[in-house]
Amino acid sequence: MIYPLLILLIFLKFTSSDDDTEITTESESFCRERNRLVSNDKDDLYNIVEAYEQEKVLLQCHFCNENDDDHPKIWYKLDMKNSSIKHEVKLGMENNMTLNRIRVTPDHTLIITNLTEHDAGEYFCRGLDGDEVENKYNFYIDVIGFNTVKPEIGSLSLWTKYQEETFEPINRLLTRSTTKEYDYLRLTLRISLEMVTEWDEAGPCEICGKPKGQGERSKKGHCKLKVSQVGNIKIVGKNYHEKLLLRATHVSCRSMALKYLVPGIYNGTSVVPDFIEVEKCDGLCNPDAEGVYKGWKSTKKSGFKYKKTFVLAEDAHLTLICPDSTLENQVTWKINGHTIKAGESVEPSNVEPKVTVDTFNTLYLYGVTKDEEGNYTCYVDEVRMQQVRVFVVSKAKLLTQAFVRHMMYLAFVLSLTLSCYCAGLIVTWTRRRRFKSYQQLREDLKRENKLLDEDDEESPYDAPPENTNVVKTSETVELLDERSNKNVKY
Repeated sequence: MIYPLLILLIFLKFTSSDDDTEITTESESFCRERNRLVSNDKDDLYNIVEAYEQEKVLLQCHFCNENDDDHPKIWYKLDMKNSSIKHEVKLGMENNMTLNRIRVTPDHTLIITNLTEHDAGEYFCRGLDGDEVENKYNFYIDVIGFNTVKPEIGSLSLWTKYQEETFEPINRLLTRSTTKEYDYLRLTLRISLEMVTEWDEAGPCEICGKPKGQGERSKKGHCKLKVSQVGNIKIVGKNYHEKLLLRATHVSCRSMALKYLVPGIYNGTSVVPDFIEVEKCDGLCNPDAEGVYKGWKSTKKSGFKYKKTFVLAEDAHLTLICPDSTLENQVTWKINGHTIKAGESVEPSNVEPKVTVDTFNTLYLYGVTKDEEGNYTCYVDEVRMQQVRVFVVSKAKLLTQAFVRHMMYLAFVLSLTLSCYCAGLIVTWTRRRRFKSYQQLREDLKRENKLLDEDDEESPYDAPPENTNVVKTSETVELLDERSNKNVKY
C-alpha cells in the first residue's frame, strides 16, 4: 500500500500547476486604460507593445487597476495570411504550465515567454457571450531591436530643438528621397512614414526632500514611425513583415519589421534616442507614489518611513530631527496624537518646558520624567515620516540593571576559571602514577647528597684544610729565597 501512495504523490508534484505564482511579475504586464475606449479612429484600435526578443510579455484581458470579471474569454491573433481572419492563440499543452511558452492564467492574462519575431502582430481578447464588443482589449506586439542609445533628457524647449535636429532630416528623406528603399515604401507598399514622438503619461511630482516649487515631473517620449496609406493595396501575396507593416498604425523606430524590409532606413532610425521631458512641479511628498519606498503610503494608519526606539534615564536629554525635510517643507510633530507647532512647548509658560520644538522643526526633551514617555511622530507635508517611541526608567533601575549585567560578566569569568581548575584536577588524577611520593623524594635527595660528598673527597684540587701543618722541604726554602732576591733587585 505504501508504493502506490508514493507514486501518486510524485505524480501530483510534477503535474501541479504554478499559475498562482506566475502572475506576480506585474511590471512586465500590459493593459488598456478604461478612459481610452476603442473608437472608429484607427489610431486607437490597440495598444502598441514594444518588446525585445527573448523577453516575457503579459497581456491582460481587463482594464488597468481592475480585476477580471471571471467570464469566459478567448485570445485571438490576426492571421497574417488573411487579414480578415483571426484564429485562436495556440497555447502550450504541458501539464506543468510554467513549461509552456504561451499560456493563459485563470484571470485570462496571456503570457508569452521567449518572444520571437513571429509573435509580432495583433492580439484580441474576446468573451464567449460577446460582452467585449465595446470594451475591446486589443494589443499590437512590435518586436524591436536592442537599444544601446541613452535617451535625451531636458525641458520642452530642448525637446523642440531635439526634434528639429533629429526628426526633420529623417522626415525629409522619407518624403523626398528617391532611393530604392524609399521608393519601395511609397510605390510598392503604398505607405508613407513619418517620425513622431509618442508620449507616456507623466509620472508623479517628485517633491520629497526638495524645496517647494522645485519638484520634478518627467514623462518619456518614444521614437515612433507613423504609418499612413497613400493608396489602395491588397495585402494578399505580401510576405510576413510587409503584412505587419501594412496592418500597423505606428511602429517603433527600432522595429524588426523595418530591419528586414528596409535595413538602410532602419540603420538611420534605430539610433535615434528617446526623449525624457522634465518639468518643474509643486505638490505633496508621496514617496510611495514616486516608487522610492514601495508599500509605504501616506494613507496608511501606520507605516512610517523611519522607526526608532529610545530608552532614557530620568533627567536625561534627547534631540530629535525629522528626516528628509527642509525649511521649505511643512513639518508637524505630534506627541501621543497632540500636535506641537514650531516654537511651542507642552508645559505652560510658567513652568520650565521639558518638550520643545524650535523654529527649525527640531524637537528637544530636557530632564525627562515618566510623563514624557510616549509616541513621538513627525510629518513632512502631511506624509508620515518618522515614529519614535520613548521609554523613561528610573536611574536606580538602570543601575540595578547595570549591576546585574556586570555580575553576569563576573559569573562568566568565575565559571571559566572553575572549569579550568577542575580540568587541571582531572588531568592530575589521571596522571597520578607518574608523580613520586614524599618518601621517594627524600630518598632521592639523600642519595644526591651522598654522591656530592663522595665527589668532594675525591677532588685533587681542593685546598688543604685549615689547622693543617705544612712541612717545608729544602727545595721549597731555596725557591722562596730566589723569589725574594728578585723582588729586591727590582
